[in-house]
Amino acid sequence: MNILVTGATGFIGSNLLAVMVNKDTLKEHNIVVLTNGNLDDSRFKCIYNKNFHFTKQDFLEQGVSKIDIVMHLGAFTPKSFLESNNISKSLSNINNTIYLCENLPNTPKKFIFTSTLDVYSSVEGSITEGTPTIPQSLYGQSKLFCEKMLEQWSTENGVVLQILRVGHIYGRGEDSYKKIIPATIKAILAGQKPIVFSAGSELRSFLNVTDCCNLILKAIELEEYKQPINLVSEQPISVLALVNMIVEISKQNVEVEIIRQNNYTRDFIFDNTKMKANLGVETISLRTGLEEEYEYFKSKQN
Repeated sequence: MNILVTGATGFIGSNLLAVMVNKDTLKEHNIVVLTNGNLDDSRFKCIYNKNFHFTKQDFLEQGVSKIDIVMHLGAFTPKSFLESNNISKSLSNINNTIYLCENLPNTPKKFIFTSTLDVYSSVEGSITEGTPTIPQSLYGQSKLFCEKMLEQWSTENGVVLQILRVGHIYGRGEDSYKKIIPATIKAILAGQKPIVFSAGSELRSFLNVTDCCNLILKAIELEEYKQPINLVSEQPISVLALVNMIVEISKQNVEVEIIRQNNYTRDFIFDNTKMKANLGVETISLRTGLEEEYEYFKSKQN
């Protein structure tokens, strides 16, 4: 069986490959990687996407005439809030997904698409798969369009689709993201005060990237479309408690600086009942995952 992975040099994609090569159930299969990045690894058949100007011939030249499963992770993902309405990059998510479907060497049996929680509207209470999909950004709009397009394409072509809406993910490899966890760790390692730009009482829920990857791989076993499934943690923590936990892990004598920019706070709480029923549960505690990520960033300083 040939499994195609796009976005393999990205945050989740690179971790997914690391998990895949250690899965006994996947060791008999060929992993085909479609990427713009430098991935010199003999364990994979590497096809360079040429900024999504690859052709079917590129697959054939690598001895790949058939793809059984597509795992489409490759996409523009905002590294900060300011990027979420980038017009050209958001549009590229749509154009590149269309191009991928049209230039595979064959019609695959299964297509797994990683979407985002940004497709949902701003609501009070827990976010579930039933929360209205009213994206608040162009990025969210682009991913929702891809979802609807792939649902139509898979129906027309007899492909088993699975859409996975990825939540707040953390872990090794999120270096380029300007998010609370890597920003806090970087500040501590630089001998600076970690900053919370709020009262710190708002709740967030974080899923470790390794857990996320294992859940994505479980989607291979689904025999029919289960409609979108959220990949999220159900264990909320306040932003201030999160930052204090990282400080405690670091064993550094640093003080958290609170800069309250406004009085508006919004909790992000998730119900992952559907995830647990169809894919499995999270296994890595937040503290364990943060300890690992702290050591990862610390090792990069040496």
